[in-house]
Amino acid sequence: MSHIEFNAQEISALRLHFSEEKAKLESQLVHVELMLEKLGGAVAVKRRRTLGMTAAGEPPKKRGPKSVWGAFIVKRLRARNRPMSYEELIDEAMTIHKISENRRNSAKASILNGAFRLRTVHGKVVSVGRPGKKEKMLALSKWLEQDGSLKPEFAKEFMAIMGGKAERVDMASIPVSPYADTESDSED
Repeated sequence: MSHIEFNAQEISALRLHFSEEKAKLESQLVHVELMLEKLGGAVAVKRRRTLGMTAAGEPPKKRGPKSVWGAFIVKRLRARNRPMSYEELIDEAMTIHKISENRRNSAKASILNGAFRLRTVHGKVVSVGRPGKKEKMLALSKWLEQDGSLKPEFAKEFMAIMGGKAERVDMASIPVSPYADTESDSED
């Protein structure tokens, strides 16, 4: 096989070309996966959705101010080592952060927004509940078995609190975070 040599200008042009091709193909793949999901087809491998690359060739970081509530929710779930209700999280947030009772609605909105982001964007937590019941509890995604049921030690805690067996979570509905894990997130 022959050896091909490129000069620096050719290498940079090829790098740029193949980076653009890769980005185009990844965006097409995301579109195909979304269409398969909408059509009810199974997507065999859940891939990390990327937001592209910066000019320096690195994955982008999250923009804007970072909420403290997502980290708070994950820390409390880890500390308690069991599923927790939204009310428990709100009560602990008010106690730990010394929030007055007249700001309870604000704390509740912050916890709900943080949990929503953790559930729908990052895939770090899931809502689990009993079939036919309205009240849900938050659990870390890593507490789930492959079939979507809670691991035995967490299922036991759930049953003690909620008085019944937890409904299985659809594992295909848990997203993969488009952002690279930060140091505080990598403790999972």
